[in-house]
Amino acid sequence: MATSTGKFTDGLWGPKHYILAAIAVTLAVSAVAVVTSVILSPARIVFSVTATSTNQVQGAPVLILNFTVDAANPSRRAGVEYSSLTARLRVYSASHGADASVQTVVHQAMPLLQPPASSSSFRASAFFDLRFLVSNSGGNKGVRAQRAPPMSVLVRAQVRFKVGLAYSRPYDVEVSCQPVDFFTAAAAGTRIGCVA
Repeated sequence: MATSTGKFTDGLWGPKHYILAAIAVTLAVSAVAVVTSVILSPARIVFSVTATSTNQVQGAPVLILNFTVDAANPSRRAGVEYSSLTARLRVYSASHGADASVQTVVHQAMPLLQPPASSSSFRASAFFDLRFLVSNSGGNKGVRAQRAPPMSVLVRAQVRFKVGLAYSRPYDVEVSCQPVDFFTAAAAGTRIGCVA
């Protein structure tokens, strides 16, 4: 009958084994967290304003200002899910001595998923009170011409980025667009850039 004279340690772990296992698990979890955060980091979204126009409201001193907010997603890996998108017109009136803010209506159902490397367009409109028009009589020999005060568009969106089946946390995006001209014929074909 053969007997073993060595210690029986095949199924038992010592403290060194537990420490090494804990370090290995910690490194694996850290690697997964780093890879996930790199993959789900926010992609760049480029906003601009295009297709500006006006419509006169019959019998009212109001214009409807129409424009399109274009959102370009240049990322080849991440899609963008918009849970909300709003736009406001910021109007500066020298006669009122302050900024006024005009809420717009964005004509797009939400949520909206924008695929990677694509653009989405959001039509928007706002009512504009003609009392904000500024008198400009210079050079017109007494005839009073009207011009619009400086206006810029503020865009706010709540987005999540999607890579494969994974979604990032929600991000609040806010950009301000350069002054927009609604009242000239060339304005409809002009692209106005926006910055964060």
